[in-house]
Amino acid sequence: MKDKLSAKRITYWIYINYGIFMLGFLVLGSLGTDKYIVWVNFILDVALVAVSLVLNILLFQKKYQAPLARKIALLSVTLCLGAFTCFAFLMPENGFPAVLFY
Repeated sequence: MKDKLSAKRITYWIYINYGIFMLGFLVLGSLGTDKYIVWVNFILDVALVAVSLVLNILLFQKKYQAPLARKIALLSVTLCLGAFTCFAFLMPENGFPAVLFY
């Protein structure tokens, strides 16, 4: 049986992804700077941002009735988390160490 997606369910899963992103970043970040922990943190963050982006794109389909402001806000948060991941892990000039390349 195929499970039907609704705007409420998609929004719920986006919120879960945001929570896992924040929890994973903080917990894995507090475990130290071991190369494997940092890579797991990076891959987890990229995967969660990618899944959230796909869910956001699904939410913009006409069949999902959600307020446009909510759709835009969720997409903005997803894009900000993606930019944060890029800056935190890949760009040394932002004050963080380039942890993936040490």
